[in-house]
Amino acid sequence: MKYSQEIYAYLDDKKFSNGLDISFAENLKDESRINKIIHLCRGKKVIHLGCADHIELIKQKTETNKWLHKLLIDNADVCAGIDINKKAVEYINEHLSIKNVFCIDIEHETPDFLSVDQTWDYLVLGEIIEHVENPVSFLKRINDVFSRYVKKIIITAPNVFNITTIKDIKNNLENINTNHIYWFSPYTLTRVVHKGGFKNIEFSFADRVALPFCGKVVRQIKKTLGMNITFESNHFSVIIISADFSLIKK
Repeated sequence: MKYSQEIYAYLDDKKFSNGLDISFAENLKDESRINKIIHLCRGKKVIHLGCADHIELIKQKTETNKWLHKLLIDNADVCAGIDINKKAVEYINEHLSIKNVFCIDIEHETPDFLSVDQTWDYLVLGEIIEHVENPVSFLKRINDVFSRYVKKIIITAPNVFNITTIKDIKNNLENINTNHIYWFSPYTLTRVVHKGGFKNIEFSFADRVALPFCGKVVRQIKKTLGMNITFESNHFSVIIISADFSLIKK
């Protein structure tokens, strides 16, 4: 999905509203975040920023074939990993025998392996942006570091615009990862990416949440009748953004 030129007038600060209504009601397929990323990256040259995890989770996800970085390695043409977690990178290098993973603080360092002789298709930034203190400045830095070497960026983040979160709000509850700093809606995440300097922004949704009872009944009826089963955007917990790097290549 893409925003219209009318919405871009607000993203560009050419227009203002303190109560803009934006509809995301579309018939969407039930797809996972990982499957969508793998589909985009299959056969491509990929840099995975924030590729590691807590060591215990790497072990668990590897055993269940759900560790994104290993899946990228298996499906991409070339895949390099970057993470700031030194212990996790050492574990990946030494215990998993994955060598093309580097410990780099991308906000203050530039990867040595970047070269104008090699163009990368995607930079994957999965479930990172909600942890960053200043996401616009962070994305400007990403754009500055990678724009001469990488064509597109993929960003994923939790979608506040989903029925489970809305239900929690109605019950005066907040279910939150305590390391998160931000919640994003489709518009606010697009605005952050746009202000970070990226162009041709597209967004989609993934990782369906549990449906309410009535939704499950309707789904089962459609399934029984052989009807096409689709979902609305507020049935998904993740927003996926893809966009072009925009700085002039040298």
